[in-house]
Amino acid sequence: MPLYPTFEDVKVADIISEQNKLIEESKAAGAESYAELASFMGLSLTNFHYNDRGELIPGPDPSAYPNSVSAATCPPVPVTPPNQQVCVAQPPGAVVTAKMGPGEIKQGVRKIIACKNEKNKLGVQLRAVDNGIFVALVQDGSPAAMAGLRFGDQILSIGDKVVSCMSSSKAMDLIRKAPANNIEILVRDRPFERTILLHKNSSGDIGLTIHKGLIKCIHKDSSAARNGVLINHQIVEINGRNVMGLKDKDLSELIGLSQGQSVRITILPLCIYDHLVKHLSSSQVKREMDRSLPDA
Repeated sequence: MPLYPTFEDVKVADIISEQNKLIEESKAAGAESYAELASFMGLSLTNFHYNDRGELIPGPDPSAYPNSVSAATCPPVPVTPPNQQVCVAQPPGAVVTAKMGPGEIKQGVRKIIACKNEKNKLGVQLRAVDNGIFVALVQDGSPAAMAGLRFGDQILSIGDKVVSCMSSSKAMDLIRKAPANNIEILVRDRPFERTILLHKNSSGDIGLTIHKGLIKCIHKDSSAARNGVLINHQIVEINGRNVMGLKDKDLSELIGLSQGQSVRITILPLCIYDHLVKHLSSSQVKREMDRSLPDA
């Protein structure tokens, strides 16, 4: 699903729209002024005549209008250079969308076909939340990671079994009893998570104070504040890469190394995050979690 426009995108679009409006108004005013001037003076700017030197010039013959002002005194009609380019903003009400990035959350349901490894493992741990089954851990290099499962994904069915209202253990039993190959899984991308595009300021800051990956404070007048980032949310991805279990300095480095002036963060409410990982040790998350960069 494409991102909504950021605060900065909307502001820039508004500025360009105002500039285009002024340009169009000035063009219209100029055309009306010269039309009124020509009518008032009895001139027709579409006529031509020869001057005293035999040159063909625009405007009526002065001898035909003895009481009129000479055409030579009439101000020239402004001409826009043919190669002039003007930035055109989106029309009012149009949605400015950001380019899809790696790990972008998409709406709808997708189907994946997975298989087990030589140890008969899929490499995933599931957790029940609000009568749904969610991915709590995807092991690095596992078949689940290669199939495209990600932390926070909602599992809708495994094989021909709908997993809604199942317990965590029963859902894991379906995985264990599934065949080694061609395991069909229906997935909804991370419904509890939000992806937000933020912009760095001149010092490279996006406006967040974090502690163990948890957003503790939003800086005033920062991109995070303008784009509605909330406290008590866990940062689970930066630019599509899972960062769960990493130290805060590692997260800061990833933000600083982000190409350009924008950073894409994925956040999850702390209450949901805690429920998903409460049976996982911090060392297990840090050691085993898949951190591969997905396709955009």
